Amino acid sequence: MAATFVLRDSARIRYLTGSMMYFAQGIPQGLLAIAIPAWLASLGASASDIGTYLSVIVLPWAFKLVTGPFMDRYQFLPMGRRKPWVLGAQFGLTVSLLALMLIENPAQQIGLLMLIGVLINSFAATQDVAVDGMSIDLTPVREQGRLNAFMSFGKAVGWGVTSAISGLLLVNFGMQVTAIVAASVAGVVLVFFVLVLEREGERRLPWTAGKAMATRLEGHSFGAVFKGVNKVLWKRASVLVMMIMAFDGLVYGYGQALMPIAAVRLFGYTTPEWSQLVAVMGLIGAGVALALGPMIDRFGAKRMLVVTMSLVGVHAFLIAQTQFLWQDTTYVRIMLSIWILMLPVVMVCSIALAMAICSSKASATQLAIYMSVANLGHSAGSKIYATVADRASYVENYMFLGLLVIGMVIILLFHRHQHEQQEQKPREGARNFTVGTGVGGAGLYFSGAMRCPKCRADMEQIDYEGVEVDRCSVCNGVWFDEGEVEQLASRDAARAIDTGSARQGKKQNKVDEYRCPRCGGGMLKKTDQEQSHIWYETCGDCHGSFFDAGEFRDLAQVTVSDYFKRLVKPKRRES
Repeated sequence: MAATFVLRDSARIRYLTGSMMYFAQGIPQGLLAIAIPAWLASLGASASDIGTYLSVIVLPWAFKLVTGPFMDRYQFLPMGRRKPWVLGAQFGLTVSLLALMLIENPAQQIGLLMLIGVLINSFAATQDVAVDGMSIDLTPVREQGRLNAFMSFGKAVGWGVTSAISGLLLVNFGMQVTAIVAASVAGVVLVFFVLVLEREGERRLPWTAGKAMATRLEGHSFGAVFKGVNKVLWKRASVLVMMIMAFDGLVYGYGQALMPIAAVRLFGYTTPEWSQLVAVMGLIGAGVALALGPMIDRFGAKRMLVVTMSLVGVHAFLIAQTQFLWQDTTYVRIMLSIWILMLPVVMVCSIALAMAICSSKASATQLAIYMSVANLGHSAGSKIYATVADRASYVENYMFLGLLVIGMVIILLFHRHQHEQQEQKPREGARNFTVGTGVGGAGLYFSGAMRCPKCRADMEQIDYEGVEVDRCSVCNGVWFDEGEVEQLASRDAARAIDTGSARQGKKQNKVDEYRCPRCGGGMLKKTDQEQSHIWYETCGDCHGSFFDAGEFRDLAQVTVSDYFKRLVKPKRRES
């Protein structure tokens, strides 16, 4: 009997599976977006065709959030909530990579190449959304940061290795062999995932033995989701962030089309040399980007983005004005390496800026919209290059790239955002959804409800006299947004809201290392000043609070027994 890997039971299996699935997502990125453009340039394809090709194949990543509601509505629970979608998308990715074997003369079949590229990326984007949803569904909050790091690293390795190897294969063996190798690697990941179960007792495949071990999660319509987001999306700060993300995409897309063509035709690089340079420097850049987090926290996302984008602009103008050094191979290699290195660094700063503006009540949907704007800008940037490439010199192209950067920096200087305090009124709008970010983008999945930070079950909204709070459907812990504890601190309200067992809450009280279920921020350990035996946690960012079952009832009333509890319970180390 074949070995079975159960995601729910093992953190190591979750890390391994997440890394492998994101590795598979990196295969089309390394092949389609890095190796093939350089190969097309070496074969004599026009800059216009290459730019158009790049602008079209990225579109599935801009619109991938539309798949979320379908995953929520159509589930085959005997195989798990998300596994059927992940398995189907990975199978589609494997088969669609084989479709590249139809390409015999890529420079003459650019239209067919674009069509197959869109198909491949559609499956890759769908797999991304499904894997993100499955990961959060099965991963405790305290492990999510580590899991995201594993998945990001897996994707970076995927596109890095794929770009380096496919660059060699395309030149020496052609598209057919490259397609077979890429599909074979994706197929290995597919076979591995067949052996993975979300929960013990479920089916590996539709026709194998097993039964449903999870309940259906009802999703929300786009209308419900975007009604809440719409209230914050069109504020001044948010509009400026959308403009910044659009310009960020324009710079990235324009540069992604320009750089491989210039590397091959102007600086004399071969396809394998360019692919290997991108692989090595891209991985180094991913490491630098991960280490940049503390600096962003210290100096702010806006300031760091201004600095990094200014460096990108100086880099573009410097290349344009140093034609006399274009024959110096060392100088060219350094300049190309700096460009590749800066891409993931700028991406991390941009995402941090977008996250800072997001409302805690609809943060993930709002962030997903910002990322879609960036991806659309990416597509537009590549298309702009396709339009102007044949009419402008390389000096003019690099100068235009620098001007795009200047435009983005100017908009950044107008950006002013201070964290607004939560309005102390009933919560309206969309539920909290979750976003997963990696080296290549961000993924949105619809869970249908906010998740309990301690037991990972769905939380249901409870309305008490017009004020809505979230209560876990399993452990009965209660989440209060900022100001709601004070509004509801009466005995009647506490009895109506906090209906769980105090004994059960005492067990859950031991879990105090987790992320905020509302905004993902760090949770601070708190003790009630008057009743020191009541321990709870408060988010340091959105200032919401989580009480285990029975704690809020206890908080709302003072009894004689509280005096003895205070003597027995040890003093808590607050954070």
